[in-house]
Amino acid sequence: MAQILVENLDPVIIEKLETLAKQHGRSLQEELKQILEQAAEKATHYHTGRDMEKAREAIARAQVRYTEKFFSDSTELIREDRER
Repeated sequence: MAQILVENLDPVIIEKLETLAKQHGRSLQEELKQILEQAAEKATHYHTGRDMEKAREAIARAQVRYTEKFFSDSTELIREDRER
């Protein structure tokens, strides 16, 4: 397995990471590994389009919910508001 060296980390950040590690019952290295795995999974999830699938599903649900409902034209209200 590869090793990574991260230089010049702010000591405050290191303290916060150590605190997180203690809270989760892990070593600092285990905590950093977990954080990196979660970040990579989230980035991969986003770039593979799974978020777009969720967005499309939400749009489809909204379209069904608002089918045959009528909404007033807000143009006049916007004009009135701008003139204030």
